[in-house]
Amino acid sequence: MYETILVDLEVTLPFEFFEADVLRMLGIAPSQLHPNGWAVLQAFKVVCMALVVIPSALVFLSHYTIRVSKKVGWVSLAPLPNTSLFSTYMAPYKGFKGRFVKIKAVEGNSFCVDPRPLPLYWREPLKFKGLLRSHLSLEARVDL
Repeated sequence: MYETILVDLEVTLPFEFFEADVLRMLGIAPSQLHPNGWAVLQAFKVVCMALVVIPSALVFLSHYTIRVSKKVGWVSLAPLPNTSLFSTYMAPYKGFKGRFVKIKAVEGNSFCVDPRPLPLYWREPLKFKGLLRSHLSLEARVDL
């Protein structure tokens, strides 16, 4: 993980269901998601908390698709047309790549609150272009 994600964005371990589900649905390791993507995840969680709604990966991903950088393989979250939840960042993250922190789970524990495995190594993300709202449950659509 990159230090900025833990320190500046206050992402904590073990990951909650929401973060773990997003990473699993995208098929990526936590360190593969660009810090801007982590910022959007954190912002979504704050909005859900304010609205007293449980954060849902399905609802979140009905607003975003992914972009993969050709050079390195970073995965960025890009808003789907006409569904942007947040405005774009004024200042990009710089210098975070040199601040990598290796994290090891204590024996018998997981990186997530649930026991399902999480991708831990960089790989090609799953083909993902966003979720159609029509595929969401009625309850999830109400949360939109």
